[in-house]
Formats: sequence, structure tokens, C-alpha cells
Amino acid sequence: RIESRDGCNKEPAAKSSDPEPQAGEPAAGDCHGGSREILARRETDLPGEPCCSTCAQVFVPFLLAGMGSVAASLLLDRVKDWPVYSTYRELFVLIPPLLGLNGNLEMTLVARLSTQVNLGQLDAFRDQLRQAAANVALLQCQSTVVALTACCLALAKGLTRDPARVTPLYASMLCACGLAAANVASLLLGAFMTTIVLLARKMHLNPDNVAAPIAASLGDLTTLALLSTISSSLLPWKDSPWVTPGLLAMLLLVLPLWVLVAHRHERTRNVLRVGWPPILSAVVVSSFGGYILDYSVLRFEGIALHLSAINAVGGNLAAIYCCRLSTWLSLSGNRGLLPVHEPRCMDPVSLFCTRSELSAVARLLLLVVIPGQIIFVLTTDLLRFKSFTITPLFGLFYVMVAIVQVAVLLYLSRSLVYWLWWWDVDPDNAAIPCVTAAGDFTGTGLLTLAFFALEALRDPVAVSPLG
Repeated sequence: RIESRDGCNKEPAAKSSDPEPQAGEPAAGDCHGGSREILARRETDLPGEPCCSTCAQVFVPFLLAGMGSVAASLLLDRVKDWPVYSTYRELFVLIPPLLGLNGNLEMTLVARLSTQVNLGQLDAFRDQLRQAAANVALLQCQSTVVALTACCLALAKGLTRDPARVTPLYASMLCACGLAAANVASLLLGAFMTTIVLLARKMHLNPDNVAAPIAASLGDLTTLALLSTISSSLLPWKDSPWVTPGLLAMLLLVLPLWVLVAHRHERTRNVLRVGWPPILSAVVVSSFGGYILDYSVLRFEGIALHLSAINAVGGNLAAIYCCRLSTWLSLSGNRGLLPVHEPRCMDPVSLFCTRSELSAVARLLLLVVIPGQIIFVLTTDLLRFKSFTITPLFGLFYVMVAIVQVAVLLYLSRSLVYWLWWWDVDPDNAAIPCVTAAGDFTGTGLLTLAFFALEALRDPVAVSPLG
């Protein structure tokens, strides 16, 4: 029997002299005349990529992404004492959603462009310019809405803390800082990542492996640096009735222009119409991680220093896998059609232990966690304290948390991408925000549990304040 998307089962056709359908062609006997069948095409029918080539392309950008997360942690440790952060405490509430969701948007941009490049849809220079303009405009729309939502959540937190403090000028200052940082970061990173994807293709590198980690490594650091710089520059004008309200009004008035440019192209028009639920879902999932962080930072002083590398690296590797899965499904057929013998939900053992190329990629991404996270935790410790203060027991628990988190995210990525593809939803736009938000939640939760275990074992990293 062949299962169709609407659940109909069809009996195999009787033997006849007619030629059998070729791989990838729908079989005869559609249910209801328009159902989508599982494709009779195997992974081995598609062009593969050597494991060594994948490893070489993944590991260097992976290290860059991790070092970007380390740099973002150290930058936050430095700017948290700036006057603007003391005056506007809600900026701390603004940082996690602004950094996390802005990074999500950059990686979805990379996923869309990587899929188009691998399908040969951006070979012409004119097509490259059109898609670059449309995708950057779409990114500006999304970042504006995301930043405005994050600012509203931060202001709501401020109202519960001190309602008299949140005046219209106070709100306009906070919103102007958030929107300006998000828009400038999206414009710069969007143009840069588009260039990286196109250059990777010209250099015969897989953009799925190279571009997503670079986007993640630059996203947090760039957005945090811009937020701190812009807010500090606007601080002398915080009481002006014209400067911050005028900047906020200008950023909002430009939004229809971005919508118009993005709406002119079919691929970005579809994202503009249906791409909001994954982003909003990511906000909800990230908020649960924020609740855990709000508790764990007060309980364990050392957890904040190592949390960024755990969350960012796990999300980056999951984003790479989402890109690979989406590209492979795009090569195997149209949305709604799954390859033969490829279930929507696969058990974890089959995901990591089969001989398929995608299983090999999953194993590779899981294995690079061990040397990568050891490098990141030692680098963070050395740069922060000018010496190594972590214990072997902490290092063991830290690496175990990273492995478990990445394994969970890879399995979630495989299941989510296949389900989205089955339901005719573009995983390039829908999967990465949810998976990276899940990375924030699982990373924060697992690291908090590890600190509780270390505290019970009287490990000095968990018991003693670290700075």
C-alpha cells in the first residue's frame, strides 16, 4: 500500500504490460484525484557530499559561531554596568528576545537562500539582485515587528515593577533603541549573509554548512553591540520630546516600504503572509527559557557566563541540520511529497545509527560538540578570570549537557522538518525559529539541572560565586 497525505490507502496496481512509474513520479490511482503521495525516490538517488568535506565545511564556521557566542557573553559582562543599562533596566529584559529572534531571522534568511542556490535558482546575476532586495526587505519587516513586540514585553515588565517610571518618553526611548538596533543589524547582516551564501556557492562550498554558523556567530554580537552603542548615544537626548519619538516614528513609517518591496516577489510574499506563527511560537518557547534563567542566575552566579555558548552552539548545529534536511527534501520533490521509506517521525536510534547520508551528518554534528564545547568553556574561563577555574567534574557535566541538548535538537529538527514538509509548509521559514528557541529552553534547563547536581556534589564552580 502507498499512503497518501489525506490518509487514503491504495492497493498496489495489478500486474500489466504497462511500464512502471519512474522514481519520483506519482503512481496511478490518486485518492480524490488530488492527494499527495509518498515519493518513490530514495536518498541514494540524490547527489551526496563526502563526510570529510562536510566536516571541514562545518567545523571552522562552528568554531567561529562559538567564539561569537563567547564574545557576546564577554561583551554583555562589560556593558551591563554602562549608565544606560542602569537608567533603563528594561534593556536587560529586551536583550534575550532581541538577540535570539534576530538571530533566528538571519538563519531563516540563510536557509531560504541556501535552498534556492542549491536548486540553481540564483545562477543569474539579475535573479540574485532581485532575491537579495526582497529578502533584505522581508528581514526588515520581520525584525521591526519582532523588536516592537520585544519592547512591549519589556515595557510590560517595567510597568509591573514601577508604573510611575514608565512615561511616554521613557517608552519611546526604549522602543527607539530596540527598533534602531534591530533594523541596522538586520540590514547589515542581511546584506552580508546574502553575499556569503553566493560566494560559498561560487567556491563550491555547501552554503548550508558555512552560512548558518556565520550568521549565528555575528548575529548576537552585532545586535548586542548596536543596542548598547545606539542606546548610549541616545541617552543624552532621553528627555527631548523630538529626538527619540521622531526616530521611532521614522522607523515605523518606513515599515510599509519594506512590506511593499517584499510583497513584489512570490517567495518572500508567501513568507510575509504565513511566516509569523513560527516567530511568535519561538517567542513563547524562549520565554520559558527566560523564566528558568531568571531563577538560575540568582541561584548560581557562574551559570550566566557559560549559558550563551550552550544555547547558541546547540541552536547553530540544529539550524545546519534543518538547512540540510530542507535542501534534500527540495531536491527530492515538491512540498507535501515525502521520499519512499522515509517516515515523518523516526526513532532516535534510527536517526543516528543508519547508513544514510543524513544520518551521517547527524552523527557528525553530534561529534563536533565535544571538542568544540571544550574549547569554548576553556576560552570563556580564561578570558573572564585570566586563569582556569573550572573543575574536571564541571567540564564533564558541561559536555554531557551539550551532547544531550544537541541530540534532542537534531531529533526535533528531523521530525519538525518532515512534518512541515508533509503539511506543505516551507521548513526554511518555519523550522529554524522553533528549533533555536527550543535550544534556548533545553540548554537553560539542562545546564540548571547540571548546576543542581554539581551543588549536591559540592563542586566549587556551583557552590562558590564566580566573580
